[in-house]
Amino acid sequence: MDSSGAFKQAATTQARVIGALILREMRVRYGNSKLGYIWAILEPMAFVIAISTIFYFSGAHPPHGNNMGLFVALAIIPFFLYRNLANQLGAAFEANQALLNFPIVKEIDTVISRLLLEVATMIIIAFIVLSINIVLGGEALPNNFLKMLTAIIGISLLGFGIGLNNAVLASKFNSWRNIYGLLSTPLLWISGIFFSLESLPMNIRNILAWNPIIHGVESMRDGYYMNYRDSAIDLPYLFWVGLILTLIGLAGERAVRIRKS
Repeated sequence: MDSSGAFKQAATTQARVIGALILREMRVRYGNSKLGYIWAILEPMAFVIAISTIFYFSGAHPPHGNNMGLFVALAIIPFFLYRNLANQLGAAFEANQALLNFPIVKEIDTVISRLLLEVATMIIIAFIVLSINIVLGGEALPNNFLKMLTAIIGISLLGFGIGLNNAVLASKFNSWRNIYGLLSTPLLWISGIFFSLESLPMNIRNILAWNPIIHGVESMRDGYYMNYRDSAIDLPYLFWVGLILTLIGLAGERAVRIRKS
């Protein structure tokens, strides 16, 4: 068999393994629950409703547009995608430990399967949440789907990089997932969910702009709203951070695999 044939066979085998892992993840995570996939949709919606209600009774207005629910939803979607990727991928090695005893299943397969499942789930949630906001709030359709998709890709790359590194570190340090949970707690408050970068004083804006998540959040809003302009948005920065973390994580995953062999 020539090199191209061997590569095709290896790629086909890996695709089948990843497909089987995705089906297993769906059955384990959602199949045993009566709510199942519904809970994955209800969680971000409940968060949006709660925050919108608080702002409504406090008399506050969104930094852009007239619908606080939509403003928050456009941030919750990429933020929850990042959060879920960082957490779920971080537990991939441990959750699939028994399967890793089979030579055909590699550590990277467990991570990729969770990546694809989380991204697909969040795209479905985004479609439902934004559709509800449009119907109930009378909002216009998104202005630039491509920019919104680019933001989702950037956040996915960042979440993949962080999640893969979490998985590698968790395989060496049992307490790492708890440590990461503690370290990531402030992200909810500094990732632009309740504000826009443009509305902040320059000194605070420059500090928060180091957080790559906020660039994905602001890009989602920039893609949705027609006149949303934020000079602090830096999508290349988001992609570069995600790429560097991914390369570090892949090197770590390779080291873990070699150590076990």
